[in-house]
Amino acid sequence: MLQGFGLHFVSRPAPPYTNWNTAANSIQHAVDAAAAGDLILVTNGVYRTGGRAVNGYSLTNRVALTQPVTLQSLNGPQVTVIQGYQVAGTTNGDAAVRCAYLTNGAVLSGFTLTKGATRTDGDWGFEQGGGGVCCESSSAVVTNCTLSGNSAGSAGGGAYGGTFVNCVIRGNSAGENGGGAYGSTLTNCTVSENSAVGTYLFSIFVSFGGGASWSTLNNCNLAGNWAILGGGAGSCILTNCTLTGNSATGGWPQSTGGGANGGTLCNCTLAGNWTDEFGSGGGAAGATLYNCLLTNNSGYYGAGAYGGTLYNCTLTGNSAEECGGGADGCTLTNSTLTANFAGLAGGGVRNSTLNKCTLTGNSAVGGGGGAFDGSTLNGCTLTDNSGGEGGGAEVSTLNNCTLSGNSATRYDGGAAYQSTLNNCTLAGNSAAGYGGGSSDSTLNNCIVYDNTATAGSNHYRSALNCCSTQPLPADGAGNITNAPLFVDYAGGNLRLQSNSPCINAGYNAYVIGATDLDGNPRIKGGTVDMGAYEFQNPASVISYAWLQYYGLPTDGSADHLDSDGDGMSNWQEWIAGTDPDNAASALRLQPPSVTPPGVLLRWSSITNRTYVLERCTNPLAPGTFYPIQSNIPGLPGTTSFTDTNAPAVRPTYYRIRVQP
Repeated sequence: MLQGFGLHFVSRPAPPYTNWNTAANSIQHAVDAAAAGDLILVTNGVYRTGGRAVNGYSLTNRVALTQPVTLQSLNGPQVTVIQGYQVAGTTNGDAAVRCAYLTNGAVLSGFTLTKGATRTDGDWGFEQGGGGVCCESSSAVVTNCTLSGNSAGSAGGGAYGGTFVNCVIRGNSAGENGGGAYGSTLTNCTVSENSAVGTYLFSIFVSFGGGASWSTLNNCNLAGNWAILGGGAGSCILTNCTLTGNSATGGWPQSTGGGANGGTLCNCTLAGNWTDEFGSGGGAAGATLYNCLLTNNSGYYGAGAYGGTLYNCTLTGNSAEECGGGADGCTLTNSTLTANFAGLAGGGVRNSTLNKCTLTGNSAVGGGGGAFDGSTLNGCTLTDNSGGEGGGAEVSTLNNCTLSGNSATRYDGGAAYQSTLNNCTLAGNSAAGYGGGSSDSTLNNCIVYDNTATAGSNHYRSALNCCSTQPLPADGAGNITNAPLFVDYAGGNLRLQSNSPCINAGYNAYVIGATDLDGNPRIKGGTVDMGAYEFQNPASVISYAWLQYYGLPTDGSADHLDSDGDGMSNWQEWIAGTDPDNAASALRLQPPSVTPPGVLLRWSSITNRTYVLERCTNPLAPGTFYPIQSNIPGLPGTTSFTDTNAPAVRPTYYRIRVQP
């Protein structure tokens, strides 16, 4: 006895196997002689004879730990081998022998488990799973073991279930799921060169989790594993793991997730993983990733990530043959995408949603060097991206973003092409064709300045509203040509100086999101600024560009003065869109026309204002005016509205006001 445990030995037969002189030469003999809690020591050798079926199943196990005992080698896995049996020609079959079976609480330590196999029918897990070892539950523990060259008809070529610590799981295969391990917990393990062979499921040929599937892995290295879905891991939880050189190939209609398919990854590195032609997600597909690095992965779509959710991740140097060098169909938050490449479009991302992300130095041969095809970017920075057209973004929506140093290398739209931009700043972009800032796009509350192109340096065939740009667009309202006055344009600081004409010069209806690019409140002083950054301490609540145009100070001292003596303050004149130097310029209703189907009302108006029309029958009574129509968009010069519900008998009074 040793420290309260029964101590048994395996060397040569002479019951009761309690010392080396009477040690058993069959591991199973010693196991059968042990009691719960005993320690069984095994000397060097290759143990490949004998076997035991368990729990009424037909499959034979070379060693079956049916009690919570500890089976430990004396000198480690290099010299102590438990060898199963693989059926000639088929590997798995009724005559196959699994290496080991562990019941709850059993421990296996210091062995090489090799050439184990399973049946191809019977119970999916306990007869077809775990060619190297099958564990009853996670309380069965395998430590310091090597599992290599094993095969399973269904799942877990190396291991099925159980907890594994400091193990090497290499070169195993499974017919369907988890070439290395299935349903296991692995800590400090190496999982390499395993494969999930594949099977037909509803006429689709699939396999899942070449290295591991439906498992939890901590501080593990997964390298060179293969499957159709999830070359390295399928639907696993991985923490502090490294996935390198894994691949997803051979699937029909598609292979996905060279590194990982599904599951959750935290603080992991995915490097050099890949998918084949038409495959998606060289690094990861359909997974949730936190604080991960995805680098040098490749695939047809979404070389870094495809169809997943990423937080605080870095995607760099990934390459897509078609679209989405960094990511495709993903949602990314607080992530960085650098130097990713797409052979067609979307060097950084395609068809993705990005929140507070940075895209730098991404490129595409075709369009959308930074972002492409239905992407939405909120509070992002796009710098030095390039594409044939739409160097920063193409066919995308951008809110509160900055775009600088991006280039369209062959055609139009240095910063943006065929996109919608709200409260964005576009400066220092270029196009070989037209529209160094934007081409064929819609821009609201934007700054589009100091861009270059063959023609239309700042904008070309674009609709601009409430933007600071040059020259003044032929269409659109509220635009100014004033220089935006950045804090430090040469140094890349595109925030606004305190006297910038862009302060309070936007239109609130165009605002998307509650914060600006810095995370500060998007509206300060009552009216949104132009550009990606909101000046946080405006002295005046009136548009600085409007004040500067009429020669009024921007320090707030003139806000409530009546410059033309018409009874309206400068603030009211600005809100109404009237001239503060002309007393005849006022917001007023014209005489109504009573014609079927009602009362036709007209008033002087401007664009980028919405109006509320109110009505009452007794103007002397307080609070009697009530709105009959709100959110009426202003038209250039005059706006009209027909009141089809006007009272037919008594006098009716109307008034018009600008809606806040």
